[in-house]
Amino acid sequence: MRTSLYAAIAFALLAGRAHAARFTDLGIANGQMTSLSHNGRIAAGIAGESGWRWAKDRGPSVLTGFVEVEGMSAWAQPVAGAWTNAATLDVAALAYSNSDLVGGPVEIGGLPGATGLDGTLSVGYGVSDTKVAVGLAYDDSGNAIAFRWDAGNGIARLDVNRPDNYSRANGISADGSVAWGWNDQDDGFRSAVVWHDGVPTDLVDAQSNPVGEADGGSRDGSVIVGSGLATPDGSSAWRWTAAAGVQPLGVPSLAPGRSAVAAPASIERTALVARHPERASARVGDAAPQGFPPASYAFGVSDDGNVIVGRSGAFPMFFATVWTPATGMVRLDDYASARGVAIPAGWSLMTATAVSADGLVIGGWGIDPNNALNSFVIDLHDDTPREALLEAHGTVDWNDLPDGPFAGVPVGTPVTMTFRISPDGFEVEPGEATSYPVELETFSLVAGTASDTLVATPSGPNVWIANDYPLSDGIHLFDTPTTTAGQSMEFELFNPGGDMFDSDDLGRINRTFGPAFFEKASWVVAAGGQFGMYMALDSVSIHDVDDGSDVIFADGFESQP
Repeated sequence: MRTSLYAAIAFALLAGRAHAARFTDLGIANGQMTSLSHNGRIAAGIAGESGWRWAKDRGPSVLTGFVEVEGMSAWAQPVAGAWTNAATLDVAALAYSNSDLVGGPVEIGGLPGATGLDGTLSVGYGVSDTKVAVGLAYDDSGNAIAFRWDAGNGIARLDVNRPDNYSRANGISADGSVAWGWNDQDDGFRSAVVWHDGVPTDLVDAQSNPVGEADGGSRDGSVIVGSGLATPDGSSAWRWTAAAGVQPLGVPSLAPGRSAVAAPASIERTALVARHPERASARVGDAAPQGFPPASYAFGVSDDGNVIVGRSGAFPMFFATVWTPATGMVRLDDYASARGVAIPAGWSLMTATAVSADGLVIGGWGIDPNNALNSFVIDLHDDTPREALLEAHGTVDWNDLPDGPFAGVPVGTPVTMTFRISPDGFEVEPGEATSYPVELETFSLVAGTASDTLVATPSGPNVWIANDYPLSDGIHLFDTPTTTAGQSMEFELFNPGGDMFDSDDLGRINRTFGPAFFEKASWVVAAGGQFGMYMALDSVSIHDVDDGSDVIFADGFESQP
């Protein structure tokens, strides 16, 4: 049915009322965020001697047995850190959202022959979307060694150019091919390293001097950021690409009338540093400060490399920062305020540790109005409710329907299904499953020259978007009648890995999947329990409807039957 001009204008005006960008206090006592998911809707970090995971719709939860969490995959399945095992040793481990339901985390363990140091065998610092983990492990001499792990090959050293010196891998690309971290020089200072398929490259400045530490990278590993680049203004954060090499991001000074906040002694993680004599991550405080001159640090970078977050200041006075090509390095509170986010009174933003893929969600930690260490998320999305467009392609795999438009459609015939999904859904489980209405007038199922559509039911039709429910993600259009009497259609995609989405919210969904991604892909037009046209899935895409098209006239000019 076409929409009237006046109704369409009213709808467009209503849809255009943006939900404002916002600041969220995570409410995690002594919490220091270390990582964010792809869309910024899941975070993780450290709180004293424990690890935690936070979800936008669920809030924070303690990860049982974890002493720290340092990184996560794009969809936060899993997070990487260290937990205390049955032998009371702290070892690298991966935690999923339902680890407590399925026997606990995946334990990575230690290097062969290692007995650990001060009760620690290893710590996971990053994990790829392909479930490859990297981090630090102690060898049989108690030396800190960068490692790589996957389920098939187990844990192994990452090669470095100075194997007798300490090293650590701080993160890894989404596909597991690029890792980044550091390897100490002979004088004890760190030297940033990037590994491509396990081959190490030391990063240097324009004068071939080593730079300190690689702390973050884009999802494809093409942009690496870190700290420790010597400049006339102090120790600078830097950005690296293969084409441009290491480029300084600057060391901002305090503006007149502005102040930084002294880091409480608690953030220096003295207990953790005692377990990790190679020194703790600068993201959450380093008990071996680089000295009192001004310094800047970069800890996270967007997918395009153009939003970089970190901190600046002179120990122990710090403030959170953001760098973009347009702004240079500026204070995070100023950057947020210029984009409509009011930082609550009493909050001091000390460190920005992570940024979402699109650069619009920034997370970190600071001092809250209670003068306590706490974590925050700044979300710069307008969060206007948006429709989603689902499009599936496949081929007829079997067909014995006796009647209806698809009767006789031969095997191998191409099939396309498209429809829009309304954002006005019913939340089944917060952050885990929402049932969204299918906009029936947009639904189309075409096989060759034949087509059909769905019909309204008392409760739908609806599509379930599932995220971590309790681990799996999926798209579920349950059995729904078509216009052909006695026939119905089902479209169910089930991903047991839980790495499709980082929220069941319709907004910010922009992905395409092939059939290998799903454990179950059921797509069928059925007639009772006896006959059916079964379709093999080739691809499915789900995208936000936010393409700048003319929404007022998209379905016609005036209402007509």
